[in-house]
Amino acid sequence: MEEKSVEKSFVTSTVFNGGLNSNHHFSSMEINRQEDKFSVKHLGSLTSMWNDFAGFLNKKQIHIGGNETGMHGSESHSAILKEFAGFLAETGCVSHEDASGTLKSLSTTLKVCTLDDYWIIDSGATDHMTNKLTTLHDFEEMSCPSKVSVANGKGVPVLGKGKIKLLSNLVESMALYVPSFPFQLLSVGKITYTLKCLVIFSPTNVIFQDLITKKTIGEGFLLNGLYYLSKNSFACKIFQATLGVVQDHNLWHQRLAHPSEKVLSSLFPNLCKEDNQCQICHLSKASGLPFSSSLTRASKPFEIVHPDIWGPVLESYDGFKYFVTFVDDFTRITWLYLLKFKSEVVNVFKDFHKLVHTQFSSSIHILRSDNGSEYMSNNMSQYLSTQGILHQTSCVGTPQQNGVAERKNRDLLEKTRALMFQMNVPKRFWSHGVLTATYIIN
Repeated sequence: MEEKSVEKSFVTSTVFNGGLNSNHHFSSMEINRQEDKFSVKHLGSLTSMWNDFAGFLNKKQIHIGGNETGMHGSESHSAILKEFAGFLAETGCVSHEDASGTLKSLSTTLKVCTLDDYWIIDSGATDHMTNKLTTLHDFEEMSCPSKVSVANGKGVPVLGKGKIKLLSNLVESMALYVPSFPFQLLSVGKITYTLKCLVIFSPTNVIFQDLITKKTIGEGFLLNGLYYLSKNSFACKIFQATLGVVQDHNLWHQRLAHPSEKVLSSLFPNLCKEDNQCQICHLSKASGLPFSSSLTRASKPFEIVHPDIWGPVLESYDGFKYFVTFVDDFTRITWLYLLKFKSEVVNVFKDFHKLVHTQFSSSIHILRSDNGSEYMSNNMSQYLSTQGILHQTSCVGTPQQNGVAERKNRDLLEKTRALMFQMNVPKRFWSHGVLTATYIIN
């Protein structure tokens, strides 16, 4: 990228309604281009007045180093503006008061609004580079000479490096100090890596989009084939407001109602994690300690059986409101029986016991259940006693101790709902759904 192309990029012929050659008029003025470049956005609001100004300069025929009469190096551009204001008043275009206002307007455009404040967004640059030492902090001089290669193949000396404040204080971006550069470069590769964002180039502008939230976090504009991001532009202020305000981990943790570290890191990937423990989290998120997994398990089939009853629920088309499961602790195989009434559990268990004895030539040693009334009734207690079956019950209010049966019922119901939703089956056919789910699991 040559200096010539950058210097010419601050004006375009489309700004001038008359199609005047902008390069001619401003090369003819003895104005330092590095100090008094024009903002195309401000010139765009001066179209008619600008044509008058350009025509005035054309008549004056001011040339750098020329021999023609007119204003030369000893006269600043402010003198030119004063003469132009007088010219407008004399020709009757504006009053003397309006001419004074015009002078201020053009002077502001010439002196205040410069492209020196803009950074060029360069996809070919491997590092951020600036010619202004004031834009860097934590500056370090190069201990040994270093150079960067430019488009023409020549090496340009690098005098040091520092961190830029342009994008945000949240992400420390290193930039090279190259005083011989006539412009400032932002490396697209560095931006995408440090900010975790997409850079989308379009025919009119450039957009920075966050990878996670997909929100626009900044933008720039296109001017004569170059993309610019200005530190003083509205777009860059959005950029800074989005990225530069937040750098306190604890502050955002409190603002967002104490989310987990996983949630916070997904919202702010570049936020530095702090090791200090949050006392509010300990107080507000306290929960009971989990029950440890059982260290004992049956050594053979039907040594321990876990029963559990579920219901009541919407009556099925065939009249059932409950079901009871018997889970073998050793094999985890499940037997499920549909019930119309909860009191049928005793008779169903007797049938199940006979099935085990007849089909598997085995006997149930331990029945481990919760404290449901269906298991604590006299009929159930007498039957267990006569059959020599030991009845173990969990503590009151601790279904975790009967976790095998509880987890099995959850699995059955999840699969039942999935089957019924998949086939759009009415709820009253849940009895067939749960039997099918049991068959699939077994």
